[in-house]
Amino acid sequence: MRKRVLLVSSWTNSIKVLGYYLSPPMGLYRIQHWLEKKHDVDILDPNVEDPIHFLENCGFYDVIGFSPTKDNLHNDIALIHYARKLYPQTQIVLGGSEASNNYQMFLNMDIVDFIIMGEGEKALEFFLENKFNIHISPGIMFKNKSTSTFLSTDELTWVTSLDFGRLPLKEYWKRNASVTNNDPLSTNCINLYITNNCPIGCKFCSTTRPDVKVVGINPHGLVRMLEKIMIQVPDTKTIYFHDDNACGDRKNTIEWCTEAIRAGINVSYVASSRIRHFDSEMLDIMIKAGFRKLSCGIEAYSDSLLKKVRKAQRVKDIDNFILLMRDAGIPVHINVILCQPEAEIDDVKRTAEFCLRILEDKRNTVGVEPYIKAYTGSWYYDNWDLIEYTYNTVPSINGTKSEKIRIPGRFLPRDKKVHHLLVQIDEAYKTDGFFIDKRKESYLTAQLSEKLCKLALELIKGL
Repeated sequence: MRKRVLLVSSWTNSIKVLGYYLSPPMGLYRIQHWLEKKHDVDILDPNVEDPIHFLENCGFYDVIGFSPTKDNLHNDIALIHYARKLYPQTQIVLGGSEASNNYQMFLNMDIVDFIIMGEGEKALEFFLENKFNIHISPGIMFKNKSTSTFLSTDELTWVTSLDFGRLPLKEYWKRNASVTNNDPLSTNCINLYITNNCPIGCKFCSTTRPDVKVVGINPHGLVRMLEKIMIQVPDTKTIYFHDDNACGDRKNTIEWCTEAIRAGINVSYVASSRIRHFDSEMLDIMIKAGFRKLSCGIEAYSDSLLKKVRKAQRVKDIDNFILLMRDAGIPVHINVILCQPEAEIDDVKRTAEFCLRILEDKRNTVGVEPYIKAYTGSWYYDNWDLIEYTYNTVPSINGTKSEKIRIPGRFLPRDKKVHHLLVQIDEAYKTDGFFIDKRKESYLTAQLSEKLCKLALELIKGL
C-alpha cells in the first residue's frame, strides 16, 4: 500500500549555528530517492522553509519522520509536539544518530510512536511495508543497528545518484556565501557522502562501529554521478566528499579519478579522509582530476593523547602527511580538539603550536574546537564521569507543551590545569571583542582557530 511520508530535517532556528548546516539534508534526500517508487515522500527542510507554516498547510501524512540533532533538540521536539497536535492519527517516527543513541529520552517523553535504528533507506522501507518480525519481548532494546539495513556498494551507488536539480542548492549557496566569506572552495559547492560506515573506533564518536567495513560507491558509478551533477546543476564549482573515509580505497580513488580525467569533468574537489590514505602517486592523479584541498581529523599532536582517544595515527604519521601534502602542493584543512578529556597541558600546548605552524601556509585552514561535545553513543558518553550538562527550553508552538530538557554539553578534562584552561577560554569567549563579534552571527570554526590557539598558548604560560 502506497503511503504519504514527510521527512523533517533538524530545525536550527538560529542564525548563529548556520555554519554547521552548509548543505541540504542529503541523507533525507537519499531516503526519499530510495522510497519514492513505492511511496510519496516529501522533504521539509526548516533551513529553507518555515516549518510551522508548512505543517499547518501540508495536509495529512501517514508517517512523519524526524531526524533530531543534539544541538537543535529543543526546536526539534517543539516541531514533534506540533505535528502530533495537528495530526494525531499520523505515526511519528524518529531516526538518525541522536534518536538511535538517545532513544530512552524520547521514549520517556512519550512523544513518538517508533524509533528506527539502522541505515535509513532500508530501515524506513521495512517499517513502511511491515517487513519486520519481532520474536522477543517488546521490553528488550538493542543498541546495535541491524546489519540487514546496511547498503551494498551497488545500492549505495544508486541511492546517492539523486535528481540534484530538485535540491535547494542555490538557496544554500546564497546563504553560505556570507558564512564562508566567499571562500572559493565553498562557493557553489555540493556535499556528497560516497562511503558508509566507519570502523576506526574513536572514543569521541557516536557513529563508529569497529565490527563493520567501509562500503563505498563504485568508481564508474561515481563518475556517471559527477557527469549528472554537471548537467543538472551546471553552476557547480566544487564537489566536497564529506565522509571520513572518502579516499580510503586507493584502487577505487585512482580508478574514478582516471576516468573523470578522460571524461573531461571540469570541477574542483575537496575530500575528507584519513592521513594514512594518501601517497604521492595517488595524489598526482587526484590533483590532475581537480582536487584542490584535503581535510583530515588530526585531533591532537601528541602520541600519548592520540593513543588514549584511539586515533589510528601518531605524530610521525601526521608529520609525514603534512610533508607529503607540501611536496604535492595541495593545501590541507585539519581538525583538532584542544582540551580533551584525557589531555594534559603539554598535549594542549603541542597541539596549539602545531596548528599555528600549519597556518603559516596561508592556503591551509584549521578547525579548532576547545572541547569535545558530549554525543550520546560515544565511548566517552558511556564511560566518562565528567560530563557537563546544559538545559534548554522547548518552545511552545501555538499552545504545545513547553518544557526544559537536559542535554549533555561537553566532556570535561580531568587534568586540573587543562580544566582551568578551558574555564579561561570560556571566559574569553564571553569578554574578548574578537570572539564576541564573530559569534554574534553564524561563523565557521576555522575563522576562530588562529586566535584560539594563540590565546591558549598565552594562558598556558600563566598556569
